[in-house]
Amino acid sequence: MLLSVVTTTYNRSGVLELNLNEFKKQTDNNFEIVIAIDGSTDNTIEMLQNYDCNFPIKWIDTKETNKYCLGKARNMGIIRTTGEAVVFIDDDSFPCPEFVAEHKKSVMQRVLTGGKRTSHDPNDSLHPKMVKTLEMYGDCKPSPIKSLLVENNCCMLRKDWFGVGLFSERFPGYGGGGQEFIHRLAYLGYGYQYNPRAAIFHHREFEGDNGYTREDKDREASMSLEVLKKYLRY
Repeated sequence: MLLSVVTTTYNRSGVLELNLNEFKKQTDNNFEIVIAIDGSTDNTIEMLQNYDCNFPIKWIDTKETNKYCLGKARNMGIIRTTGEAVVFIDDDSFPCPEFVAEHKKSVMQRVLTGGKRTSHDPNDSLHPKMVKTLEMYGDCKPSPIKSLLVENNCCMLRKDWFGVGLFSERFPGYGGGGQEFIHRLAYLGYGYQYNPRAAIFHHREFEGDNGYTREDKDREASMSLEVLKKYLRY
């Protein structure tokens, strides 16, 4: 099975290059990478044009330089994929050596597989959320979706990404598109499983270096959630 990795990025050519370097360490080399650029104005494309690697790599660009278009970038990225399964990660989320192999092992029809997210920061707010997710869902035990989930480091069969309609492009800020996507999966009867061995390491020290701070993200995510609560019961 060919796994397609869609990596979203914005004005982080140096971080993205470090991320790509980690894919050279994978135990399973049957994968491709699609870089989904959301209107970067730095030297990201130049870096990619000159990047030396032993795996297929291609990229797309929303060219949206004046607004946040994560949903659009992700959708454009998945359209460029050719693998049977597709996993999404962010540019500051570096894969462990077993990342590709583990996602391949656990992917299954009509199930979203989430991998572990670790960080160097002991105060990272997602640490306890990851522990809670493991306790709630177990280790690779598909079950109905019963909580909001982080869509970073999530994998499904390519046909299922298209089957659920991809990501909504109607949310201009951070968080809303992912929250709506998880609600939609639950509504459509898709399951979720947690694979702690399909891990990424989140480098939170890079947060805000592209001008998009944690405060910006938290504010926009809260606003989006309030909008969703008006229309969705969960």
